[in-house]
Amino acid sequence: MLTVIIPALNEENTIGSVVQFCFKHPNVSEVIVIDDSSEDNTAKIATQAGAKVIISKQRGKGISMKEGIMAAI
Repeated sequence: MLTVIIPALNEENTIGSVVQFCFKHPNVSEVIVIDDSSEDNTAKIATQAGAKVIISKQRGKGISMKEGIMAAI
């Protein structure tokens, strides 16, 4: 089983379809979206699409990926 980690910042227009696309893969069991303090509905839409959402403090992609890895293990 695979976990997909997606860093995101203000991606409300695309995050839902990206999460849904990930879940179409037969080996994907979890999608984690690291929301880097978006000012839009990224977190809400990702949650509605089935992702686990972690809110980060806008520290960049690298830190967001690390937070996602820590959440996955």
